[in-house]
Amino acid sequence: MAKREAEHFLERFSSLARAVRLAGAQAYASFDVGSAQARFLRHLERHPGSSQAELARATATDPTLTGRVLESLVERGWVRRERSHADRRQYVLTLSAQGRRACERVNGARGEIAQRMVAVLDERDLRDFERVAGKLLLLFEASEPSKP
Repeated sequence: MAKREAEHFLERFSSLARAVRLAGAQAYASFDVGSAQARFLRHLERHPGSSQAELARATATDPTLTGRVLESLVERGWVRRERSHADRRQYVLTLSAQGRRACERVNGARGEIAQRMVAVLDERDLRDFERVAGKLLLLFEASEPSKP
């Protein structure tokens, strides 16, 4: 593949990723949730009891930004920060009832975006996408440094 074709592929892929992020941001904004807040809510729904450091790593978010976004979720009453029973020096994070409801809205918005995306694709498109995405994910997983 020529360099120009490879660059075009990457640009198209990046454009698609931006479009999906923008669709999410617009959907979440309709109920006053930012994209980072939505990521955190979804992570804490799946991994209750995570620490702030675990949340930052799992969502690939800068630790300083994690602290600011997390504080906004705590202030809204969506996330509870409590001392860990296993290690009293550490805090664990869980969703409150309000946080679970906000997360349901986030998941609903994501589901609508997913439905809009697959509605324009046929079965072959979906199989091809899965095949291509699988290859690219393997490429990047293989190039990640080993985790201790």
